[in-house]
Amino acid sequence: MDNELTKQVSVLEIPDDIGYWLLRADGGKYYDDFFLNNFIAISDNKISLEKLRDYQENSIAGITLDHYKQVYKDTYSDWSNQQIAHAASRTEKFCDEMKVGDLVLVPAKRSNSFLLGVISGEVYEITDDDLNSGKHIHYAINPYFKRRKMNWIKEIPRSEISEKLYWMLSAHQTIFDLQDHKEYINQLLAPIYIQNGSCHGTVKISKREGLNSDEWYDLHSTIKKYTDLTSEEVIVKSNVQSPGLLEFISNNLASIMAITTVLGGVLIGEVNLLGIKVKGILPYYQSHKKQKIEMEIMEEDKKAKQLENHKAEFDLHREKEIWEIKKETEAEQLREQLRISSFDAGKIIANQMQTDTSENPNGDEL
Repeated sequence: MDNELTKQVSVLEIPDDIGYWLLRADGGKYYDDFFLNNFIAISDNKISLEKLRDYQENSIAGITLDHYKQVYKDTYSDWSNQQIAHAASRTEKFCDEMKVGDLVLVPAKRSNSFLLGVISGEVYEITDDDLNSGKHIHYAINPYFKRRKMNWIKEIPRSEISEKLYWMLSAHQTIFDLQDHKEYINQLLAPIYIQNGSCHGTVKISKREGLNSDEWYDLHSTIKKYTDLTSEEVIVKSNVQSPGLLEFISNNLASIMAITTVLGGVLIGEVNLLGIKVKGILPYYQSHKKQKIEMEIMEEDKKAKQLENHKAEFDLHREKEIWEIKKETEAEQLREQLRISSFDAGKIIANQMQTDTSENPNGDEL
C-alpha cells in the first residue's frame, strides 16, 4: 500500500525554522484590502523606515527594542509609557522578527474567518500618493505605510480553528507570536505533513456524544492493525470529548499516510503550498482497492484449482489478502460509526482571486 500511496501524493514538508504569527486588520476593517492586494501592514506612519534606519546607524549593536521605544518617545511625545511600549514592540516584531516564509493568520470582523498566508517580501513603505490612487473600490483602504507582501493560501472559518487558539480572539495586541501554538496552525495547512523529522496526520471526529470505552478500543485496534508491521511508535493526540480532531504522530510516513487515509479518506486539492506540491489521495481509493482485492482473490481461487502444486503458496497469499479486506472493512465501519472524516481546513485561495495594486521591488513571491 505504501508504493501505491506515495505515487499519488507528495507530502507537505513545513520548514523547521518557520515563524507563526497572528496580525489583526484593525478589527477586521482592512481584511478585504489585505486579502485582495496581498499584503499586511501596521500603523504609526510617522515612524518611517528611513527614521528607523537612522537610529540603527547610530547604534553599534543595531536597533533594539529600547531604540524603538526611543524613536516613539521622540516622535509621539504625548504618548504614555504603556502606549510607547506596546507600539514599539509591535513595530519591532513587524520589522525585525517576522521574516520571509513565516505563516500569518489574519482574523476578519468578529473573527468569523481567518486568512492564512506566507510572508513573501521584506518590509517596504508606500506613500500618500500610493493610497490616493483614485481607484473606485468598495472596501476600506488600509492607510498604513509600513507593509509586507503576502501570498495568501487559505481562508478558514472560525469553526475550524482549534479551541486552543480562542484566547487570542479576546486579546487586544495587534501582533502575536504563535510559535508555541504552531501545531494548531500546521493542522490548518494539510491533513498530512512533515516537520522536524516527524510525520503528522489529522482526521476529524464528528460524533457529538464523544467516544465511549468500546469505541476507543475499536479505534486504537484499527490504528494498531495499520502499524503492526513497523517498529516505529505512533502517538495519538485527541480532543474528542466533543466533536474534534484526532492527530497521529510518528517517524514513519507510511504509517501516518495509511492511518489518515483509511480513517479519513483524505482529499487535498492540487495546490502549491509553501513551494511544495501537494496532490490528492482520491476519496474512492479505499472502495476501489477493496473491490480489486476481492477480484484478485476470486482469480487466485481459479488458479489454485488448476495449479495444485502451488496450493501452499496460494493459501498464504490468500490469507494475507483476506486479512487486508477485514482490516479495511473494520475501518470503514468504524469511520461510519464515529463519523470520522478528513480534516482539510478552509478553502484554497486561487491566485486569480488575488490582485496586486501596488508595486513593490521587494515583494517577490515564494
